[in-house]
Amino acid sequence: MQAVAPGNSDRTLRLVAGKDHPHESAGATAPRTVTLLAQAVLAVGTPRFPSLLAEICKKVSGFESVFACAFFPDHAPIVVFDDLETTDGAAVLTPYLNWAYLLDPLHELYRAGNGDLVEMLSGFAPDDFRQSDYFKRFYAATGLADECGVILRCGGGAAIVLSLGIRHGRSGCADARARLLDILPLLGALARRHWPGLSPASTSGIGRIGGHVEQAFALFGTSVLSDREAEVAHLIAKGHSNKSIARRLGNSPETVKVHRKRIYTKLGVNSQGGFFSVFMAALSATPPGAENDPLDFLPPDFCPAH
Repeated sequence: MQAVAPGNSDRTLRLVAGKDHPHESAGATAPRTVTLLAQAVLAVGTPRFPSLLAEICKKVSGFESVFACAFFPDHAPIVVFDDLETTDGAAVLTPYLNWAYLLDPLHELYRAGNGDLVEMLSGFAPDDFRQSDYFKRFYAATGLADECGVILRCGGGAAIVLSLGIRHGRSGCADARARLLDILPLLGALARRHWPGLSPASTSGIGRIGGHVEQAFALFGTSVLSDREAEVAHLIAKGHSNKSIARRLGNSPETVKVHRKRIYTKLGVNSQGGFFSVFMAALSATPPGAENDPLDFLPPDFCPAH
């Protein structure tokens, strides 16, 4: 994982001029890129800025869609821009914005707090991500073949996070990450100028489910699981394999297997799919401000998928 480093000004200027782009000639790229940058500078502080920021990222990287959110330490994400197709709509985005973002590896990368950065999906997703229930139930429905995350810190723990997407059968620039890293200082400076006091109250979306979901996630399973089992359960929900969990916790994979088996037994399930159905139902049922384990709010007749 690589945060931006000072320098590379010559490379940035060559990129803006279009001289390093493998898909287009300098003459074709330079006017469009420079125009977008000029428009973005002039649009700072106006409603048009987020779309121009997204367009710059797509132009440089070769990716084709952008889903941009404001991330906060104690509030659910708030969408600031997206150009997703309508087929990606409410069925995926509503649960994501309400609570499933807690399982998103890009959100976990944001929580790590490593400054402005650019990273491909392969660099921040856990090893079993494509086999996880989060991937199968949410991510796969977006139709993305690959993703590149851009995180721009705006102070106070808040950040603008852009998810650049590419669909199956298409490809962006082979060096998309390197190209975005080259202009990261510019992107960060523009974002911080546009959002100098980024907070939930300063963007649209006030009233969405907020910090209580973070608390519910932290409390999940605590009424029936040991502290270590609850820790393992949270990592399972995020798509980590036994080996990945073992590395994080300093245990052996065999020990993690034992924890996983005990967790499944205590939750009354016998598979990761069953575990995820309990997890999803419990967080969805938890009311704002609740201080109990989300499991306490499951209806008496709830029957998990085993």
